[in-house]
Amino acid sequence: MSGEQPKKIKLNDGNFMPLLGLGTFNLKVASSNRSQEIIEEAIDAGYRHLDTAVTYQTEVDLGKAVHFKIQQGIIQRQDLFIVNKLWCKYFAPEDIPVCLDKSLCDLQLDYLDLYLVHFPVGLQKVSEELFPMKDGKTLTTDFDYVDVWKGMEALKATGKVKSIGVSNFSVSQLERLLSVAKVPPVVNQVELHPYLVQSDLIKYCKSKNIALTAYCPFGSPDKPKEMHRGETDPEKLLEDPVVGTIAVKHKRTPAQVIPLFSTNNTSMVFCMSSNVESQGVL
Repeated sequence: MSGEQPKKIKLNDGNFMPLLGLGTFNLKVASSNRSQEIIEEAIDAGYRHLDTAVTYQTEVDLGKAVHFKIQQGIIQRQDLFIVNKLWCKYFAPEDIPVCLDKSLCDLQLDYLDLYLVHFPVGLQKVSEELFPMKDGKTLTTDFDYVDVWKGMEALKATGKVKSIGVSNFSVSQLERLLSVAKVPPVVNQVELHPYLVQSDLIKYCKSKNIALTAYCPFGSPDKPKEMHRGETDPEKLLEDPVVGTIAVKHKRTPAQVIPLFSTNNTSMVFCMSSNVESQGVL
């Protein structure tokens, strides 16, 4: 695919987003700290949509990879669609632009193509931990995601982010947000795959012209063990016999079949691997 232009969709604000993206959740751990190298390989393989977040701890490596490929003349900044997320500890109005500026600095970028509210629930800033806990309970705040969205709209007005959206929002949360938003979200990024179909959310987002994007399309086999859900966890999705049968029938790999499920039901899909080419997606 490296010589082809990636397929894109038009967002509700008029900007265009590549259909297939590289997600970097847990990439540093799964790749034994080879995340910069893998992102460079992904760019060489044709990926132009790159997704990161404060919690992924890949911002610096992604920035280095992008900067290196620009220096090599492989890409220009405008060729890329880079996504980041506002972390839940920075929901206070004064913290929202600070979080963005820190991410832009780590990424060595002047702007983001898409900035998402990572979750609809705020977390307390009581320690350096990304997920503050006390007595086994997550320390949340009373910050309203509707108010957070006003801060996101202000960021868009600065030009530091081209588009704004949300992640992990339900239908009811989207309904409430849309009832007051001056700028509607262009994207809702959620976990979606054959084991987690989310039909109602797909239908609702289509009706509101919100691009529903799928993360963990392969069930995220590399995610940390503490996040696994036991027998109901889709970590073996690539090994599912039904997926294997469909792949053989159509002379494709399981990694090529599964994203088709997601793109048939959503607007785009993220793929992640410590070996980009081994997935055989592109």
